[in-house]
Amino acid sequence: MVVARLTLLACLASLFLADETATIVVKVNGTAITAADVNFAASQQGISEEERPQSESKLLERLIDRQLIRSFLASKKIDPPAEDLQFQIARAEALIRKGGEDPKVLLEKLGYTPERLKSELGLTLAWQVYARKTVTPAQIKAHYEQYRQEFDGTQVRASQIFFKLPQPATDEEKIVRSEKLTEIRRQILANKLSFAEAAKRYSEAPTKNQGGDVGLFGYRGKLPAVVSQAAFNLKVNDISEPIVSPFGVHLIQVTERHPGDFSLEDVRPVIIDRLSQQLWTETVEKERATAKIERVSKP
Repeated sequence: MVVARLTLLACLASLFLADETATIVVKVNGTAITAADVNFAASQQGISEEERPQSESKLLERLIDRQLIRSFLASKKIDPPAEDLQFQIARAEALIRKGGEDPKVLLEKLGYTPERLKSELGLTLAWQVYARKTVTPAQIKAHYEQYRQEFDGTQVRASQIFFKLPQPATDEEKIVRSEKLTEIRRQILANKLSFAEAAKRYSEAPTKNQGGDVGLFGYRGKLPAVVSQAAFNLKVNDISEPIVSPFGVHLIQVTERHPGDFSLEDVRPVIIDRLSQQLWTETVEKERATAKIERVSKP
């Protein structure tokens, strides 16, 4: 959020030239996004000058998305709650003062008029209003039921056989290690050796000495996300196909499953947040399909 990062503004003021507020980078349905906007977005996300060349394209796309959402909400006559917006503004100004700056002077230096600041801070608040009106209790319940094991605290215990990959790895290196794990899997399924024996013999992970046992973990657990998610789709004693993660190639066997006991009410805010994010993505895609986006100049 903007407020959470406004303490960075004081040290970034020198990065903004006087004419940046007028340097248009892109127009979205006629509304300008300037170089100052891009710099401000970089400061919000803590992106250093060295990282800017690799990040600028994503920053700009995010700003385009936000402008599309802003216009969409305006068309629906959705406004942020006045009290919540005033609270966020007061909090932002307090953070700036805490950094030893005058809020009015600093924000003007950065090209942020009171109306522009309200627009930025109010966007998330207005979207929350829209999402609460749009996401139905039935959708929330259906999402919980469909993805229950992600939300209810279910844990699984698994063992793995792991092969490291060079960083970065070529497709050929991934294929070679996956094929080797596929052959090991065949041997285990043919009862030529147990999973634990294979882990001790072949695995390159520290858990090899425990037969590959990585212990209990949740859906978002100690293993890479792609591996945890694959494990949760297995039944007890099932063995996965080779799974490629950013770190290497994994073969997983689930050895225990412990159902969780979090109810829908326990995790309702988490589900609403996820559905709100999905709604945002869907809305952006629809708005982009008909938007007039004019690239003017490089920031």
